[in-house]
Amino acid sequence: MNSQHLAILRQIQAAEPGRGQTSQRPEHLGTSRRWYGLTNAQRRRILLDFCAATKDLSFEDWLALLDSLYHGDSYEERCAPQTLLLKYPRYRRQLPLARLEAWLGGLNGWAEVDSTCQTVFSAADLLADWADWNALLTALAQDSNLNKQRAALVLLTAPISQSPDERLLTLSLRLISQLKGERDKRVSKAISWLLRKGIKQHRAAIAAYVEDNASSLPAIARRETLKKLETGKK
Repeated sequence: MNSQHLAILRQIQAAEPGRGQTSQRPEHLGTSRRWYGLTNAQRRRILLDFCAATKDLSFEDWLALLDSLYHGDSYEERCAPQTLLLKYPRYRRQLPLARLEAWLGGLNGWAEVDSTCQTVFSAADLLADWADWNALLTALAQDSNLNKQRAALVLLTAPISQSPDERLLTLSLRLISQLKGERDKRVSKAISWLLRKGIKQHRAAIAAYVEDNASSLPAIARRETLKKLETGKK
């Protein structure tokens, strides 16, 4: 275990469980890992304090810490990289995508996947290295691992809402078409999420896609996207 990882883990273990402040439970999070019962805010505070104290952290040390945390035994350790990815944007943009793919392969359940994939990587991140991101997301969607399939979709939810770039829309719809037959909730709910997020920048295209694919989309995706189109709400 990385020494900085160990210091973070000790703070996680020492924190007072937040069970009275959150409705989260391991079974709701889709994880069977050890769960210390911290709220997201508690975990984030620990990592923010770490970032404030290690402003001179090198890229190599940052990468080693992330790698160690992604091999942690607990849910909190596997979710901790979220803050480190967000607070070191320059390092995030240097991250080898093969390393990211390997980390994603070790995540289990929607909450662990979303901690790394939701609102962490921006449209600017993806478009600056589009060929490699396109290849990564395509590979994730083609993987038999349902957690990787969810990751492919969730990684696009922020970018598609941030940019009108047609490449983001085209890839999103291609991956949705590829995965729309999967009824596991990790995937079907992510399809709904991605379609709804696409409305902000690509309303007409999303509306046309849902109409053309109404009979083959997961029911939840069709219902929630139509409601979002009609009311502006989920």
